[in-house]
Amino acid sequence: MNQLQFIPLFPKTKPYLANLVFICSCFLLINCPKQPDLSELLNQRIKQNYDETVEMNIYFATLRTAKPLSSKACSNANFSNLLGSELRFGKCKVNTPSEHSVGSLDSANTGYRNKFFSMREYTDLDSQTLSKNLDASTENDIIVFVHGFNVPFEEAIYRAAQIKYDMKYQGEVFVYTWPAGAEDESFLGQLFMKGIYETNLQNAINSRAHFRSVLDSLQKSGKKIHLIAHSMGHQVVLPALSSKFRSDQKPFLGELILNAPDFDLQEYRRIHNDIVGSASRVTLYCSPGDNALVASQKVNGNPRVGMCARFDGIDIINVNEVDDPVLGVGGLGHGYYSSRPILTDIYQVLLGIKAEKRLFIRKSGIGNSEQFVLRK
Repeated sequence: MNQLQFIPLFPKTKPYLANLVFICSCFLLINCPKQPDLSELLNQRIKQNYDETVEMNIYFATLRTAKPLSSKACSNANFSNLLGSELRFGKCKVNTPSEHSVGSLDSANTGYRNKFFSMREYTDLDSQTLSKNLDASTENDIIVFVHGFNVPFEEAIYRAAQIKYDMKYQGEVFVYTWPAGAEDESFLGQLFMKGIYETNLQNAINSRAHFRSVLDSLQKSGKKIHLIAHSMGHQVVLPALSSKFRSDQKPFLGELILNAPDFDLQEYRRIHNDIVGSASRVTLYCSPGDNALVASQKVNGNPRVGMCARFDGIDIINVNEVDDPVLGVGGLGHGYYSSRPILTDIYQVLLGIKAEKRLFIRKSGIGNSEQFVLRK
């Protein structure tokens, strides 16, 4: 009877060794453990469901000065809208209600913890203690959030908590809250918006160096850093990223997400390559119907990046279709960054999905100033 003949896998190897390799390979193929599918991997990653009211930690750094005789707390009574000279660090524990509408920041000093945002605890930190807290996190990702124009301290912290909760984000969220808002917080003070805008703009410019130092510190943690900026916050973020990239000459961010940048178009073109080089991917959400940026263009005399313009190397997404007054701030079409359509897309961005493969994205027409449109 003919014997079973093995075909040597490696011709120059002795026959019995080749046969042994063949047998072992078959054994491994048969007994190899099944690899988890995508749904299993996602369920393993999402440890916190965020389907009930939770108290979550939001870390921050700020150049806001302390108000005289204020008690230490996560409140506007402690953190003013005036520019200070030294960074202050801390942690706010935020009651994040399960019954809030996506994008809303309803707050009240009542017992209805399932309906309203409220501050629970404040922890004053120095830079070293903050780093130890972040290093101790079991998650490997951090979102750095930089808010825009005329945003008081409490709103910045609440907004970070809302974004984290509504996206079911599993990593830590760190807020860089620069001094944005009116020095005179009375009703009459708020009426002079042009003066507030000019003061906020100068505060943003004066915050750049400190923001870069925060990025340098966070980079030492070894965690993947994603950055989300909104509106005038780009006056802080973009020049700092450009400066850091020119020094490092390598990417230091994962996802860089730019929402409605109130930033001079020509000035941006000069640093565009630095911005692209600073991150694994850059996503720009823009809208030609953004009335706040139209007003900014009139004040500054130049078009703004957030009004949509074509740039190579980044994903440019026009959100005008989904940006109705219900989602905007007072109908300005400028506050869409924390709304359901944008957060749904950012969730997919953080998963690494390409723009053309994400939900509710379509290609834009030839010759338009954007590549993609977020569908209504």
